[in-house]
Amino acid sequence: MRLILKKLWRRWKSGIHKINDGLAFVLMTFTYIFAVTPIAIGFKIKGTDLLDRGLDDKQKSYWNPKEEEEQTIKRVQRPY
Repeated sequence: MRLILKKLWRRWKSGIHKINDGLAFVLMTFTYIFAVTPIAIGFKIKGTDLLDRGLDDKQKSYWNPKEEEEQTIKRVQRPY
């Protein structure tokens, strides 16, 4: 009896996993079609480039020079 129930349980789990995989595919497809696509089309029409991170006119680069600290024994003994 125990072996039969164990086999039945494993088949049940296998079937449920297949159903879950199919359901996840359907839900992710609907999410992409009805949520991501309209936003992407809106940005395409508007002409907004989300990755355009151009520099200001005043700056040539985003590099900030590091301030040099005084090199003393106490400074060297600190790890950070």
